[in-house]
Amino acid sequence: MKFILPNPFNLSVYGLDNGQAYKDILNLQGANPNASEFLPSNQINDNCTILEPIPVDLSGVDISNPLDHVKGAKRMQENVIKELKKSINDFKNSQIFVIGGDHTISIGTGAYLSTQVDMSKVGLLWIDAHGDFNTPQSSPSKSLTGYPCAINNGIGEQQLLEVYKNNHISKIVQVGIRDIDELESQNLKERGVITYSNIDVVHYGLKYIIEKTQDHFDDCDFIWLSIDIDSLDPIYCDNGRTDVPVVGGLTPRELIYITDIIHRTGKLKVTELVQINNSSNNSNLTYLANRLIELAFGLGKFRTNN
Repeated sequence: MKFILPNPFNLSVYGLDNGQAYKDILNLQGANPNASEFLPSNQINDNCTILEPIPVDLSGVDISNPLDHVKGAKRMQENVIKELKKSINDFKNSQIFVIGGDHTISIGTGAYLSTQVDMSKVGLLWIDAHGDFNTPQSSPSKSLTGYPCAINNGIGEQQLLEVYKNNHISKIVQVGIRDIDELESQNLKERGVITYSNIDVVHYGLKYIIEKTQDHFDDCDFIWLSIDIDSLDPIYCDNGRTDVPVVGGLTPRELIYITDIIHRTGKLKVTELVQINNSSNNSNLTYLANRLIELAFGLGKFRTNN
């Protein structure tokens, strides 16, 4: 079974999503109605179960105060676990695609995964311009949006770690990184996270990096692919519609390549796509999101004659 979970939770304008953005992506149509059966959106809707968006409850949360964001994030974690447990009876034979707000939503996805599997058997491939590996002690901004990868690894905000019950992910590879804080860099090194910058992508080539990633995840049962749209170079994103635009990013072709190759491992269990917000009117970006969902679920293999 293939499930799509919209999670519009966000703590910042760049992830702003009223719960409707995913509809534009899943219902994208082409100019030729006679070819509609071949569109990715129809492949997706015919083969996937689309769940109700996770409710966003920021009541009692002071959005202007980053230290207060934990309340809303904890509710989000609980809602994700509740919805997925209710909807998925056969986790072993299911695939999940989570689409929504900012990268904070991954602490909901990871929390759910921790209730289902031994996280030491899961490899996390984090595609992002930022490491998101800060803690309250290392972060200059104290913004929760810079914590999620670290929380999934077992360090950081204690209230958000509790639900994992010490079942945290240990194998993490980051690709496309090009904006890391000084103390955050220390966190990554101390926790053994493998990080490839965009300079590494140019120097080694993406094929080499993904092959090394597959080797690192060789003894994992599942792979979790988490894509932040700001991993793209800003020329592909709407101006001002992503976090902190950082030049020198990936291309849409490279995101498609990563998603397709990881799916072909047969281990891709969960995919995330974040920061596609409802302010975005970039049709190319919407189509890219549509295509990534199709490829993550293996619905578009015929397009490459395999």
